[in-house]
Amino acid sequence: MIPIYTPQTESEVAVISSMLDAYEIPYYIRGGAFSKLYPGLQIKDYNMQTFMVPDEFQAVAQELLNDFINPTPQETAVKTQFSITRVFRVLMEITLMGWVFTGKRWNKNKSEDSHSSDG
Repeated sequence: MIPIYTPQTESEVAVISSMLDAYEIPYYIRGGAFSKLYPGLQIKDYNMQTFMVPDEFQAVAQELLNDFINPTPQETAVKTQFSITRVFRVLMEITLMGWVFTGKRWNKNKSEDSHSSDG
């Protein structure tokens, strides 16, 4: 078996394993169970997961996972221009949200419990 990709997150593991299952490519995840026992800092050959495929499926699997292995650069973000109206809007939202979302909330169950224990 040949290693084809080492995912960085569990979501990548889920997507790649689904893609390989859909194309009926046999695979093995080296370190799959061990990485769940020892999450945290990823150390190669300790708790990192690596997708392994048989030799005859290597070309197909690498073509399928090309977007993960060699991602295309994202388009540049659109720059927003500074404007007074935008600053005013942000300040108003901060002010109003502070008024709408208060820090303390009245808990109905807590007040009922304190009344029932008094009696």
